[in-house]
Amino acid sequence: MRSKKKKSGGIYYSDELVTIYHGDCRDILPTLPKVDLVLTDPPYGIGANKQTLGTGKKEFYRGGNWDAERTPLVNMLPDIAGEVVVWGGNYYTDMLEPTNDWLIWHKKNDGLSFSECEVAWSNLGCQMRHISHHWGGECKVHPTEKPLAVIVWAMSYSKTEGLVFDPFMGSGTTLRAAKNLGRKAIGIEIEEKYCEIAAKRMLEPTPLERTVEEGSIADQVRKSLGYNNPTFLKGGV
Repeated sequence: MRSKKKKSGGIYYSDELVTIYHGDCRDILPTLPKVDLVLTDPPYGIGANKQTLGTGKKEFYRGGNWDAERTPLVNMLPDIAGEVVVWGGNYYTDMLEPTNDWLIWHKKNDGLSFSECEVAWSNLGCQMRHISHHWGGECKVHPTEKPLAVIVWAMSYSKTEGLVFDPFMGSGTTLRAAKNLGRKAIGIEIEEKYCEIAAKRMLEPTPLERTVEEGSIADQVRKSLGYNNPTFLKGGV
């Protein structure tokens, strides 16, 4: 089922696993049910919107004012869910408790003008972990989009299979990862064009429509190095 509203604040898309809200997460958050895992990538407040990145052969101008300042909502995330993953958490260490559960994505693009790694704060009890996954953002439809493989990998350390929430949904990668893993998810995005992109991604078939015969979904991802398994990554980046 899909529903669409003209004004911000309503449900933009919904199906049996995923619900997308179009609006400001500060307004919508109080109306939502309790969630089990928050996995999100908020603004960092480093002015990335003004950066022009590249080696001279191809440049990426990010534009807008979406990264002009940090969001105080990050301070509230541990109260929203028992499990929390915040990409760019290194910019929020004054708001988040010290942790040994950092998740590190090595982009395998060493020597370029882009950052070679990105890190996420978490309280997943997994100790510090890293993934090496090459992706230069060639197929990005959102300025700060993460590869689906990396988000699936991060989600695999969750000890619950309950409701996932991303208050800064962007193009919907967290929701697509959750859907591929058979988890329910809620996302909020303030820009309608990204709600539309995310909704179209949710309409793609999920590999988990087949029967899972043994073990939890997360265990299967870890055991089979699921972040390199195209079965789990179906849906694009």
